[in-house]
Amino acid sequence: MNPEPTLSGVEVTLFGPLAASVLRLLDQRYDNVTAVDAPSAGTVVTIADIDQAGERAVLNLLWDTGHQVRSVRRQSQ
Repeated sequence: MNPEPTLSGVEVTLFGPLAASVLRLLDQRYDNVTAVDAPSAGTVVTIADIDQAGERAVLNLLWDTGHQVRSVRRQSQ
């Protein structure tokens, strides 16, 4: 029997802006997605409820679309 995946939030900080097409795709795939421009940091993308596999998928999407990830931070629930 497999335990339920643990959901928590993730905050990904990017160098530079997030492409609008990538934000739309993230909105379609996940609930509670926000992207905020942070002048000193680039863009901060937050997804409230995501498991570890989903987090990896988000990072792959960002890398595959040419975004540079500055940091990733898990948020406990």
